[in-house]
Amino acid sequence: MNKKSRYILAAAAAVLIIIAVILAVNVRGSAPDQSGLIIENGTKTVTVSWEDLKKTEFTGEIVNGKGEISNHEYQGAELCELLSGKGIGIKEDTKITAVSEDNYTADLTGAEIMTAGKVYAAVICDGEMIEGIDGGQGAQLVVYGDSNAKRQVRYLKTITVEDPAD
Repeated sequence: MNKKSRYILAAAAAVLIIIAVILAVNVRGSAPDQSGLIIENGTKTVTVSWEDLKKTEFTGEIVNGKGEISNHEYQGAELCELLSGKGIGIKEDTKITAVSEDNYTADLTGAEIMTAGKVYAAVICDGEMIEGIDGGQGAQLVVYGDSNAKRQVRYLKTITVEDPAD
């Protein structure tokens, strides 16, 4: 490879790195900048303040990615009750997507959400405030009995509810 080809290759690599950085910043910054949990259902969008989630104390076993089990005490709201309290009906085949502040997603079914004691939005863990990605109050999706630790979405920001009939 001659000297000119190396310069061209290095310049192309530099341009790709710059593009990757710009895209990463834009993707992370695309999460809505509202305080609270954003619930989207079709054309309806509701923001629930973090304080409204501090209602119920719940405890249970959480399984991490290594299969290790730990017990935690949380405060927050059961997701099914939270959604129904905002006038959002859930059916067994409803698709729910939880999205974090850094755009990580996890999918849930209506059947899971409707199972009592299974899915929560937590704002306190073991007596400590769950922080957002940039500090301040945040939340975490808690899915009990699920061995897929990736569904315990930290930095929870948005819940999208889709009815398959729509």
